[in-house]
Amino acid sequence: MLVSTSYGGGQIPDPSVVEAADFLLLHGNGVNNPDRITEMVNQTRALCGAHPKPILFNEDDHFDFDRPRNNFVAAVEAFASWEYFDFRMKGEGFDEGYQSVPVNWSISSDRKRGFFNKLAEITGVTPNS
Repeated sequence: MLVSTSYGGGQIPDPSVVEAADFLLLHGNGVNNPDRITEMVNQTRALCGAHPKPILFNEDDHFDFDRPRNNFVAAVEAFASWEYFDFRMKGEGFDEGYQSVPVNWSISSDRKRGFFNKLAEITGVTPNS
């Protein structure tokens, strides 16, 4: 079984965690500048030394998919994965959020469409309208 752990948003794993973990989990929550995402990946990768490990952003509460550079793009450009943390915010309806129960699993909001359009752009896939 592969193991890891994560810290709060914007934090870099402790060297002891880097040594023991099979993969490294970062959080982009609270990171408002995509350059900091890149910096986090670089700092974490430097801790790995001669033993590279996968780096995954397993939570990030920033979207900005309409901007050419955002946290998602910065993570992918730095060769780290990025998880779409889409929660329903206060006052939003059922169509918003994949991580709020009950869930509408369709691409039913501008934010969801923004994510999947950016994903299509990054991967070179033409999205279905």
